[in-house]
Amino acid sequence: MELSKGALAGITVAVILIVGAIAYWLTRPSFGEISGKGYDYAMALGSACNGKDEAKIAKITQMIDQSTQDGELQSYEADWLKGIAQQANDGKWEQAYASVRTLMQEQTQPANPLPELD
Repeated sequence: MELSKGALAGITVAVILIVGAIAYWLTRPSFGEISGKGYDYAMALGSACNGKDEAKIAKITQMIDQSTQDGELQSYEADWLKGIAQQANDGKWEQAYASVRTLMQEQTQPANPLPELD
């Protein structure tokens, strides 16, 4: 069965769109910007995950809940952080630590270029 040029072009466009959508999905940020308090909790979670410290994870989760109630953390930040804590609670220590690293990397901002010094 031979395909017409139009059908072949349509298939090509569809494949390009699918590949593009997959590439976008794989490279999109997992987390958004977090507050200073959220960053501190992420650092603490990273340390607890690295040490596989279940008691520390439980304490940090309680602190996250309290900070959310006190209005120091946005609910979406708490959700991200508690999701990482849940990975650790499920015994997925490396995955949790990788999530912390991803969250931290996504906080970096490109530096402004230096002015011309000449």
